Amino acid sequence: MDEPEMKPADRLTRMDCVDGTTPQFDGVAHSGQQNPSEQALRESEAHFRQLFELHGDVMLLIDYQSGIIVDANPAAAQFYGYPLESLRGMSVSRINAQHESEIYQQRQKAVIGEQEIFSFEHRLADGDVRTVEAHISTVSDRGRNLFFSIIHDITERKRVETELRIVTAAFESQESMVITDVNGVILKVNRAFTRTTGYTPDEVVGQTPSLLKSGRHDADFYRDMWETLNSTGKWQGEIWDRRKNGEIYPKWLTITAVKGDDGVITHYVGLHLDITERKQAEEKISNMAYHDHLTGLPNRALFYDRMQQAMAHVHRNRNLMAVLMLDLDRFKPINDELGHEWGDKALVEVSNRLLQCIRATDTVARLGGDEFSIILLDVSSGEFACKMAEKAIAAIGQPLVLKGSQYRIGVSIGICLASSDDQDVEGIVSRADTAMYQAKESGRTCYRTSV
Repeated sequence: MDEPEMKPADRLTRMDCVDGTTPQFDGVAHSGQQNPSEQALRESEAHFRQLFELHGDVMLLIDYQSGIIVDANPAAAQFYGYPLESLRGMSVSRINAQHESEIYQQRQKAVIGEQEIFSFEHRLADGDVRTVEAHISTVSDRGRNLFFSIIHDITERKRVETELRIVTAAFESQESMVITDVNGVILKVNRAFTRTTGYTPDEVVGQTPSLLKSGRHDADFYRDMWETLNSTGKWQGEIWDRRKNGEIYPKWLTITAVKGDDGVITHYVGLHLDITERKQAEEKISNMAYHDHLTGLPNRALFYDRMQQAMAHVHRNRNLMAVLMLDLDRFKPINDELGHEWGDKALVEVSNRLLQCIRATDTVARLGGDEFSIILLDVSSGEFACKMAEKAIAAIGQPLVLKGSQYRIGVSIGICLASSDDQDVEGIVSRADTAMYQAKESGRTCYRTSV
């Protein structure tokens, strides 16, 4: 049962000190003859002594001028791990884990009564350091200035407070966070979530994360996600979601299952990192690596990649494809007369004309200089490839207006028809290249087919 709280000055009247004397507080006079008031005082002393000895709180009486612990109760001995006889007479600096300079100002505030509650680091006998809250009052004993301290161990409370601050700081980080219950119902989101998705807490709490679905992932994707999450307690990967304004964006999602002490899942925490800028950078790098910087067409590297894909398509569907190798005629005079800037403009115009000739499933690539190539998928016959070549010759043969004047160029084309019997991509390209040189030798601005 808790005892009624008393101010130290009211209740500290007599205790056995380490030097064997009996401290007398607050100017109380003693004589050989007891009067009724003195008898009441001594009864009060005995009552407090009993409280001091039996109280569960740690209590210390300290001479703050010398720093000596004048008295301590059994609870103090149990807490600090020293025998009671060792605590009495011990310097308080032995249990203070902080340097004297760190606690000097606090001591002065206690002396003048400016502050009564303090936080210190105290070292136990086994070396463990605990955070304590000390309630300090000042008393006097025959000219000695004493602190009466009631000590509470607040180490665990401080740990919880620290963890709470860390969790709070993490929750309000720059990364979007969603907390759901075990059924996936949203309980809480942070400000970063609102900035990323456009949804306020009032709009999503009580909903499920499915309101963010972009429609780009099928049921198998989400089934695999939950199977992994339930078996390992975690899932992470790239996913496309939809913002409140309808914009679809990529994000890196990490979902972690939170379990109770019994091992049963109670909540899920989802961390979302918007990777739109990263994806754009990746696409830009990819575009630079596989596309011609001038025309934007696939370059030689991407051309051969498309050739491999086209051959796989032919073998899978048992049909035909055609490769056209193109080399411009009469292009060099444009560079020599007008300069490379106008020559580049001519190449861009040629690229646009070739793109107008092909189907969506076909590929036009710039292999370098004034060399181009066309990959035709699902070709019905060699005649179809020849008609495509004629179409390209006619398109490129149209006048070019450069620097206010008209210029005419032509193109020589070599054609190679490939079937599922063909295996060597390099061989197909070489045969089309040979046919192109045959067209050059035949007078240019024409096409030839490989044999």
